[in-house]
Amino acid sequence: MPDFTTCTYTSELYEQPALASSSALNWPGVRVERYHLEATTLPAHTHEHHLLLVHLGAQPVVSSRRTGSRVEEDQFRSGDVGLYPRGEYGPLGWNAPADIIHVHLDVQALETRARRDLDLRYFTLRERFRCEDGLLAQLGQQLLATATRTHTLGQLYAESLVTTLSYHLIEHHATAERRAAGAAGSQLSAAVLARIDAYLEAHLEGPVTLDALAGLANLSVFHFARRFKHTTGRSPYQYVLDVKIRRARALLRARELPVAAIGDALGFASPAHFAAAFKRAVGQSPRAFQQS
Repeated sequence: MPDFTTCTYTSELYEQPALASSSALNWPGVRVERYHLEATTLPAHTHEHHLLLVHLGAQPVVSSRRTGSRVEEDQFRSGDVGLYPRGEYGPLGWNAPADIIHVHLDVQALETRARRDLDLRYFTLRERFRCEDGLLAQLGQQLLATATRTHTLGQLYAESLVTTLSYHLIEHHATAERRAAGAAGSQLSAAVLARIDAYLEAHLEGPVTLDALAGLANLSVFHFARRFKHTTGRSPYQYVLDVKIRRARALLRARELPVAAIGDALGFASPAHFAAAFKRAVGQSPRAFQQS
């Protein structure tokens, strides 16, 4: 039997730091990292979190893994993913430089989502040594991009991505047994929507999280996000962004603050970020809108 190295994150086996990481952001239940790695072989190991790998490199990379006497080998191209649930894995290597995103998912957090939000009796992720799943690849890249931005919508957007990622994994890459479906309504009441609007009006300058919004509706994050979209036609992230843009339009009309100060007051990372978001929503730059 091989000696297994125990690690919390598979990336702890690397001898170099991540090019980018969400570790400092303390996102609940997930950690995303990016590495540029030379051809190498990792020892047999046990990792404590579920691991999603997304390959970004333009050149194909051949990866191989030994489990006992069995050797598994496949070619990874840009956009291919690998899914490795918590557990023991034999020596793993690749034959060329690799550009890889690691998405580490906390086992207990995913288990809680599965049982609480989806009413599952039984749930087990399936291993995928290599597969093609465009949504998983896109979610991994969006999480990485979000980890490099610091603005008040960043955590809300990240939470939305993690929620989507979790339920896609459960729906398409897991073995599960569901309990009987409940009879809960599919829309949020007018009173709940009013509470949410009042909360947003009072907290536009600070971070807004899915947990906080779901708490106003006394729902889990999953059920809240689903009912919110069904009720309003928009995701919570888009709705919060729309509220911020409406406030920005009012402030621009008032002409009491410079454009840069308005973006900063509403929690955008920079004047450029504010201008881009405003133009996507309104069709004009903030300055052009104010002048007109």
